[in-house]
Amino acid sequence: MNTEIEVKPQKWYISFKKANSHICALEIQKNGIKLTINVAKGHLEDSKQLTRDISTVGHFGNGDYELKISDTKYLEYIMSLVKQAIK
Repeated sequence: MNTEIEVKPQKWYISFKKANSHICALEIQKNGIKLTINVAKGHLEDSKQLTRDISTVGHFGNGDYELKISDTKYLEYIMSLVKQAIK
């Protein structure tokens, strides 16, 4: 089984996949990075409530949650959110 994460640059965002399954997408913006996490609504454990439910909003990438990253303050916590999409 392939355990490598594949980076797929798109026109407006960068997608990350594992075994043909989307994990997350990064959209570079003027004031930071928008991260879309591919976890179904109600299945992401986000105790710090950094994410926003985008299940009913049009967006780039796959997933029902997004957050905006403007500094590295919560970087380890954000990575723990992304790891939930890899399961």
